[in-house]
Amino acid sequence: MTESFQILATLAAAQIAIALAPGPNTLLVAHAATRSRAHGLAVAAGVWPVGIAWAVIGLTGLGAVFAALPGLAEAMRLVCGLYLIWLGVKAVRRSFGEAATSLGAPAPMTRGEAFRAGVLSNAFNPKSIAYYMSIFAATGAQTLSAGEQTLAVALMPTISAVWYVILTFAVASRPVERALERGRTWLDRLAGGVMILFGLRLVAGRE
Repeated sequence: MTESFQILATLAAAQIAIALAPGPNTLLVAHAATRSRAHGLAVAAGVWPVGIAWAVIGLTGLGAVFAALPGLAEAMRLVCGLYLIWLGVKAVRRSFGEAATSLGAPAPMTRGEAFRAGVLSNAFNPKSIAYYMSIFAATGAQTLSAGEQTLAVALMPTISAVWYVILTFAVASRPVERALERGRTWLDRLAGGVMILFGLRLVAGRE
């Protein structure tokens, strides 16, 4: 087993563990998938390119710019937290609107909104930069060849994207969809509440 293979395998294993851990991305994908398979895939499609960008920044050392500007990371954390709070409030409001079926009810989530949620929740999350910087430094990924580094950058966000696709198909499957249909409004309220909690923790600097 070559050293390069060991580094890539370690990176893949770490990314699998991170992807499977419950977090804002998992929640956003699962919640969107309760609307439709297309909505869940739209969130995953929004997460992937941002992951590629952060991986490139983390591997090339550009992340050090963020580390040297703590004010920037702080601003990103606040924006990410406030955005998650906003998404949570929208989900809760939408659930009450649908339950009441009133003319003034908020419009259902669109695929564009789902895609933007995937992009923005990651684009303003400084934890992503810190994660890629630390995992690449810890594994010695900078010693890989240019081709291997390109593979590493593509591999890690893709592993997460594959998990989100699997999650989407599971949540949007007919048996799960039928089970969720009976409690959709309460599910929206629960998901919205958890998003608000994630956002508050970010704003408070606890994550």
